[in-house]
Amino acid sequence: MKIFKFIIFLLFFNLASCANVQENSRVYDPFEPSNRAIFEFNDKFDSYIMQPIARTYIKLPELMRQGINNFFSNLGDFVSLINDILQLKPERASNDVIRIALNSTFGICGIFDIATALNINKNNESFADTLGYWGVGSGAYLVIPFLGPSNFRDAPAMFFDSYINPVNELENVRVRNSLQATSLINMRANLLKVSNLSDDVSFDPYIFQRDLYYQYRQNRIYDGDPPMESFDELNFDEIKE
Repeated sequence: MKIFKFIIFLLFFNLASCANVQENSRVYDPFEPSNRAIFEFNDKFDSYIMQPIARTYIKLPELMRQGINNFFSNLGDFVSLINDILQLKPERASNDVIRIALNSTFGICGIFDIATALNINKNNESFADTLGYWGVGSGAYLVIPFLGPSNFRDAPAMFFDSYINPVNELENVRVRNSLQATSLINMRANLLKVSNLSDDVSFDPYIFQRDLYYQYRQNRIYDGDPPMESFDELNFDEIKE
């Protein structure tokens, strides 16, 4: 199975590297018809299954939800650490090490975010950010069943991040699957406000999500300071119905 995933990763990586497409005024979206079909499926799945679960989840005591969120955030710092090293960012990597050390010990496995309380900022890095940092093009836009917006660079990068996430190293299958499910529910609950925003706007929701994802990825790759031309490429007049 690992060999199969690695082959998929190489395939997508090569496709993304070779996709020297000039994205004039819009995200490169040659698969829009199939992407829209998957978008509609995901929207229904989210509306009928994920959102009700997430809305039930947020009824838990806030202190409990914060502890769960902090726990998974601490695990995410391990992923950020590896990717900051791969991006040759020693200061950010050192910051990650300090956060992990403080939160994993004094914070009781990350349940309490001691590092943030001490003004040690959190970095959010993934292997998709690393590939983008080193100049790998995003390639074609993709909508993945159940997972949502992505592209030919970001989709396979998820395999790498899953390998270095400590949760996936647990040998107890039941515990591992339970933690993965809880992580997804927690993540979806954190995005409920974004869902409400997209429901309220009078735009084409598919294009709204696609272009919002593009902006989000550019912001991540450039550490919050993307070049303005990255946004100038987008044509938001296209979003309106």
